Amino acid sequence: MPEKSHRRLSSDRKTEIFKYLCSAIIIAAAVGMFILLSRMAEKPQTKDSTALIPQVSTETVTPYFGSLDLVIPGSVKPHREIKVAAEVIGKIVKKYPEFQAGNFVLAGTPLAEIDAEDYEADQKTLEADVQQAEKRIVENLRQIEGEKRNLEIARQDFEIQQRDFKRTQRLASALSRSEVDQARRALNAAQSNLTSRENALGLLQATAVRLKSALEMSRSQLEKSELKLGRVSIVAPVDGVVVSEMVQENDYVSPGSAIAMFEDVSVAEVVCNLTTLELNWIRKNSKPDPDKPLSNDPRVRAYQLPKTEVTIFESEDVDATWKGTLERFDGIGRDEMTKTIPCRIIVPNPITETEYGPRALVRNMYVKCRVEVETSGSDQTQDLLAINEMALQPGDFVWKVVDGKLQSAKVKIVDRTERGRGDSKMSIVIIRAVEGSISADDEVVVTPLSQPTNGATVDVADAAEKSASETNAVIEATETSVDAAPDAGVATPVEKNTKASL
Repeated sequence: MPEKSHRRLSSDRKTEIFKYLCSAIIIAAAVGMFILLSRMAEKPQTKDSTALIPQVSTETVTPYFGSLDLVIPGSVKPHREIKVAAEVIGKIVKKYPEFQAGNFVLAGTPLAEIDAEDYEADQKTLEADVQQAEKRIVENLRQIEGEKRNLEIARQDFEIQQRDFKRTQRLASALSRSEVDQARRALNAAQSNLTSRENALGLLQATAVRLKSALEMSRSQLEKSELKLGRVSIVAPVDGVVVSEMVQENDYVSPGSAIAMFEDVSVAEVVCNLTTLELNWIRKNSKPDPDKPLSNDPRVRAYQLPKTEVTIFESEDVDATWKGTLERFDGIGRDEMTKTIPCRIIVPNPITETEYGPRALVRNMYVKCRVEVETSGSDQTQDLLAINEMALQPGDFVWKVVDGKLQSAKVKIVDRTERGRGDSKMSIVIIRAVEGSISADDEVVVTPLSQPTNGATVDVADAAEKSASETNAVIEATETSVDAAPDAGVATPVEKNTKASL
């Protein structure tokens, strides 16, 4: 048994060794075959490095002078918002159909009625009080006239008694003492009667003053009652639109209770934000208004804006336009988020006619405001440049060619317009260089590039190819431009189409 077991183990070991040898032979054969095939393969021919250099077309950057459209986003705000409130206390007994949010109503249109029964009763009572006061005054006047006649009689009696007493005094030696005393008593009685009549007349005259004051007070109360009675009818204060209604029939209101929010739509206002550069252009190029000249006081002029005409339109409907005037700053200071300067544009006629009917500027409408300025009169250091729209890359930069290599240049878009006419019409972009990244006479790439990088070598097309490329680019830009205007003339060196906008 031990010998058989030993032979079996020896046979298994030989089998394992044989398997390892076969695997090693196969691996060695595969490696040898790989080396053999690698040596047999032909090495690829290296291509000339110039075949990988892309060929591009360029155009020259030109300076821009002439008119410029500043297109600024804005939002419509109400010119005047009126809060209509109740002026008397009472219950709403009637609400007119015109009194609904969104309705346009004329000034004086009835909106609601407050219960007027109490005020009508007060008015009747006060009218009766006025009539009684007038009658008392008439009675008093008659008493005064009668008292004046009595006073005149008393004065005449006093004068008679006074003359009689003087005669008695002259004959005192011939008369008894009792006769003299009787004459004195008659004089005193006449004087007392005269004094009583004078006092009675004075009292009646004082009563007349009091009665007149009472009449004036009654009339004043009657007028106040009439005012209250007139205020039970709530009417539209001006021509405008009911923004919101805050009461219904049978609601109880008191003085000061809000009835409706009313908006005066005879004039509209647009709030827009200007940058410092845009504000400087407007101040330098706006024509002075002879009717409203700017103040000579620099403290006042610093917070004034020149009256500048503005065209307002919507992006969705450029045919609907409104005319406005840049009037004033909206408050004071800059916007905290954008660091721009809020301004107000007054639109005297917020309704315009379109082919679909009248259109109105309404609150919170998002609009664009176009201000045309003449850059030739502006600061000459503004460095406005014009480039082909095809040269502008996403992210507001261009590729310029410097010594046969690409170099990116950051720009800031100011406006878009066109130059040329017919088949040679070209869409251009008016830009400003960012930190001197680009200047006039630089060559910018107008052909598409695949994965360009700074410093990459490019081959600029020769004059013939460049001319053909420019023509194709112009035609393509004309077909695809969304801001193309139908009548663009020839410009020297660049013409501004006022219909073009950002």
